[in-house]
Amino acid sequence: MQKSLTTLLVALFLVGLCDIRSDSNAMMQHLSPEQRDDAIKYGKRGVRKEVEEFIKEWSVDKGSMGSAFITTEFLALAYAARQAALQSADLNSFDIEDTLAKSSGKLVFRVTLYGNTDNFAKDYTAVLQVGGNILPSTFWSNPPGEPYGDGKTKPAFVTDSDYFFPAEGIDPNASVTLVVQNKDGKEVMKFPFNFAALR
Repeated sequence: MQKSLTTLLVALFLVGLCDIRSDSNAMMQHLSPEQRDDAIKYGKRGVRKEVEEFIKEWSVDKGSMGSAFITTEFLALAYAARQAALQSADLNSFDIEDTLAKSSGKLVFRVTLYGNTDNFAKDYTAVLQVGGNILPSTFWSNPPGEPYGDGKTKPAFVTDSDYFFPAEGIDPNASVTLVVQNKDGKEVMKFPFNFAALR
């Protein structure tokens, strides 16, 4: 009887470890004080990194076809800490709370795309594929493209578009696909993200 009870307790403990491990691998939302400290430390350590390297963990890069990254609460706070460190400063409590408030409750993707005219992305929208569900973006911004390269080759323009989605109801362990579409709803580019691998 004692042996059976011990076996049961060990089994329950291991199940608990599995649950903890799964949660800790999920995309961080509502950062704990320890996670806030980790984000700030990551930001301070990244002052000498190029931005592309700094955000690599949160990015999907398709080279000349385009790239995208998602701003999680962790990345938002880390980037704010990096920018402060570049000015030899530290974030104060207001800066921290303000940064987290602006990123809380939403998923924000920035997409870099290339085109042949300065307004090529004007009518682009995006949807998020989550399992069998398709969620439209609730807000987006497609600024005019800027000259790219030597201006003699195609594509000659580049733009950074932002697409916002509500975070509520989306599993922080999910694998999702961001799909950028033209005004006719045809796919322009898609970017897969594994939330379980992100901080």
